[in-house]
Amino acid sequence: MAISSFNTVLKYGSTSPTTSVTIKDFPSLLGQRSSLETTTLSDDAQTFIPGIRQQSESFPFLANYDPAVYAAINELDAVQKCALIYSDGSGYTWDGYISASVNEGSVDSVVEMTISITPTTVPVWAEKVATT
Repeated sequence: MAISSFNTVLKYGSTSPTTSVTIKDFPSLLGQRSSLETTTLSDDAQTFIPGIRQQSESFPFLANYDPAVYAAINELDAVQKCALIYSDGSGYTWDGYISASVNEGSVDSVVEMTISITPTTVPVWAEKVATT
């Protein structure tokens, strides 16, 4: 089954992710696992076992610039409960520090901002994300 990215939403909050942010794109939240080589001199090909996930230092979400959202996010000074929820209700939850920055612009373009979340926990996938 496939789903559309339509109605995917980013949410955050101090005790639960209840404040919605309309986003234009989202990053991969779980990186690939590193590979640990286990090859011995008796193997005729390399062998591996999975290592730890290679997670990004921050998750960038692109959004249209909204002065109220920009100000509200940049006033936050504590770890937030975050959620990325897909159109079918599934998604990821994690904790992190959140900030926003206005992106560069050009002639005849939309002013955008990047919402960056520095994760303090590993994102956890759920079939149905609870936000209350």
